[in-house]
Amino acid sequence: MPIWRISDNKPVQLDKTSLKQEDFLEENLEDWVVEDPSLLGEPLLVIGRQVTIPEVKDRLDLLALDPQGKAVIIELKRGKLKNPVDMQALRYASYISKWGFEDFENQARNYWGKVGDPEFSFNDSLERFCTDAGVDEVPDLNSDQRMVIVGSEVKDKLGSVALWLRDHEIDIKVIEVEAYREGEAILVHPNVIIPLPVSSLEVIGRRSSGDGSRPWLTDGKAWHLDKSCGAKTREMLLTLDDLIRDNLDVDGPHWNQKQYVSYRVASNIWLAVHTYSSNLLLSFLVKAGVFNQAQLARRLGVEEFDKEDSLSEKLGLPSSVRVTNRRNRVTDRVSLRIKQGFGLESEEFLSFLREAYEAFPK
Repeated sequence: MPIWRISDNKPVQLDKTSLKQEDFLEENLEDWVVEDPSLLGEPLLVIGRQVTIPEVKDRLDLLALDPQGKAVIIELKRGKLKNPVDMQALRYASYISKWGFEDFENQARNYWGKVGDPEFSFNDSLERFCTDAGVDEVPDLNSDQRMVIVGSEVKDKLGSVALWLRDHEIDIKVIEVEAYREGEAILVHPNVIIPLPVSSLEVIGRRSSGDGSRPWLTDGKAWHLDKSCGAKTREMLLTLDDLIRDNLDVDGPHWNQKQYVSYRVASNIWLAVHTYSSNLLLSFLVKAGVFNQAQLARRLGVEEFDKEDSLSEKLGLPSSVRVTNRRNRVTDRVSLRIKQGFGLESEEFLSFLREAYEAFPK
């Protein structure tokens, strides 16, 4: 879609060009994103440029964090986007998935020139960023990884792969950068191609539901059951809800979050159930040391989630569990990803629920 300038009440179409044609390098594109990451359409905290992965001597263009604590791998190409780019981004995401808090802290310290600075606090910097982005509580770091690929033209192969990855719950964003010339000035227009934009025409004629842009606030239960869940996970969520409310004294369910349904104890979230089309991710907050990952996996009949696994191995896991210690060192996070066939109504799972409830740090 061309860009027009109105001059003397007449439309004048700007000349279409390209970054390559204007002799801009990928380095220039990096400069622009580093200067103002909102160029990519969202708040991002850049913590690395040309980040080296020591184990494989590979480098990714930019590394950032989003307000949800996810690692964002940004790959920039001034020319046409071709299919090897997606494999690069996936490879980098698998590397970064193994990083812990200290890895991100050291990376940010080096990138921001804070080596040897005793006053530097990465956690404070992250908290300020999240607060500025409207997030009240600092999220767990590197809970997931995202990919943002930026270039001048999306090839069909890349677009097809990116859409397939999104269908399988891999968060990938593709941005096409259009360039225009007006005299000596170069204008750029970053255009999000994937995920596909939703047309505003779809809402014309519909009755207002109070907040059409955020339907989970209007009817969170319908959002999770009918939009976020698939047919199987919908039934699993309803079964889980009955199980929790029949056996535990909790406040919930609270449906009005986009990503998860929560159950609270003493006004704090004890369990967050993240809803997906093919699985549910149950995230429990418990006292440190109560649950051993290997023992819990055997007890529930699930696999251990190993952060050293490759991305493809993680995606292929059946129901799995992971126990991680939080930064405060006094609480653990038990992450139980359940898929079709998991024994929700088994005595072992009910027993685990009760123990996890008792282990909540009240």
